[in-house]
Amino acid sequence: MRYIALIFSFLLSLCLNVDAQDNLLPTANLNTIDGKNIEIQKYSQEGNPKLISLWATWCGPCRMELKALDKVYPEWKEKYNVEIVAASVDIPPMLNSAKAMFERNDWDFTFLHDVNQEFISALGIRGIPFSILVDGEGQVQSVQQGYFPGYEKKLEKKIAAIVQ
Repeated sequence: MRYIALIFSFLLSLCLNVDAQDNLLPTANLNTIDGKNIEIQKYSQEGNPKLISLWATWCGPCRMELKALDKVYPEWKEKYNVEIVAASVDIPPMLNSAKAMFERNDWDFTFLHDVNQEFISALGIRGIPFSILVDGEGQVQSVQQGYFPGYEKKLEKKIAAIVQ
């Protein structure tokens, strides 16, 4: 069992730049919809699991993912106390468009904006959508690049395993 955990940690570190010792998110500053600064590593350690979905207004698969997550979120929130964080990676001139899209869709997710692409750069990822599931202590439990229909069913099983 220990070897499986070591292999998982190694593979995870290849896919995502996380703290190799603890599998924590990197330190990076993001902004809330009203401009308040959030340090994502600390925010991810606030006691409840979080699904952080990196997205952009111009990304069709990102919009499909967020719409699918919107359908299951009320149930997940109640069942698992999970928080979905939609972190926009749109460049600063597109921030108003990202906010407008978020509000137009009436998404109940937490909106964050990676203003200077600090988070996406620290993660070392090159494509979106990209989702990161962290437990209540901020430990990365799962990562997913891209979106495919039905992804949310597999994700729910991962969330359920974290909270049990």
